[in-house]
Amino acid sequence: MPKGLWAGMALGAFGLGAARFLLVPPPEATHFHANWAIYIDGERLDLSGQRYMEEVSSCYTVDGEVTPQARIHMHEGNHDVVHIHHLGTTWGHLANNLGIGLGEGYLILTDGTRIFDGEEGRFSYILNGRALTAAHNELVASEDRLLISYGSESLDELGTGGFDQVTTTAAEYNTREDPATCSGSSEPLGFWGRLKSAFWG
Repeated sequence: MPKGLWAGMALGAFGLGAARFLLVPPPEATHFHANWAIYIDGERLDLSGQRYMEEVSSCYTVDGEVTPQARIHMHEGNHDVVHIHHLGTTWGHLANNLGIGLGEGYLILTDGTRIFDGEEGRFSYILNGRALTAAHNELVASEDRLLISYGSESLDELGTGGFDQVTTTAAEYNTREDPATCSGSSEPLGFWGRLKSAFWG
């Protein structure tokens, strides 16, 4: 290849990186909250144990990248509030991070208990008051409320009474300071961080 072609390619790559460095603002950290609850035969599934909680210090790695476990999780024994750090996160991701299998018509708990739609009951999924056929592939949005319920109740019964048991605290959590690093890094990227982002994405 001619020297001029190599020089042109290098100059083009440098120009593109420089333009990104100067013109593209650094990304803001994603962090919002949602509420949820799982009921089995009218009893709330207790997910407040430490095994279901993410350490606050692990919300972000040292270089600011979000890990799969940090994308969506819960903290400090509060199983009502879900913390979300990635816009492409689903309720299935949360269940997976908790060690729970969640899909259309089934739930597999951490102790190996398997619950399926059948004669004894059916799964109902209500997101923000709207019935779904499944919840595992639904993206989680800020201030979402999700009820997953297994039992003999009809959707009408769940809509009038059961769904009200899902807390509505996500909006409050969106306005207040979260524990330690779960809020993400509030410091802007420095020169080297912006340079790395401009050339390596």
